[in-house]
Amino acid sequence: MNEFFGIVLYNIERDGNLNGVFTNIRIPSARIFTETARRRIDDPGDSDNSQRYDFFYFDSNNNQETGILTIAVDNNNIFNATWVLNGVVQPIFRGRGFLMNERQIAISYWES
Repeated sequence: MNEFFGIVLYNIERDGNLNGVFTNIRIPSARIFTETARRRIDDPGDSDNSQRYDFFYFDSNNNQETGILTIAVDNNNIFNATWVLNGVVQPIFRGRGFLMNERQIAISYWES
């Protein structure tokens, strides 16, 4: 199976950090895992309304993955996300999503 996709739902915490739950088609029995993304306070973002986060999650083999998540909001209020794992130059995942309410973002993602 070459195709890969998943979904993540982030809660936006009061301090701007994100706590998410995710699943994808490679996770056995559609289990749900968690991801934490801590906003980089010292990073003002880019002119494209982006914000960077240091993230970590545990995969289905219980390996911890870490890296940088960048989320940019475009003029149509679509959230564009990229996840770059530490030690990798190109994004490993890309995604698009929407603000679901004042405190949640839903993003569909796929492999780059």
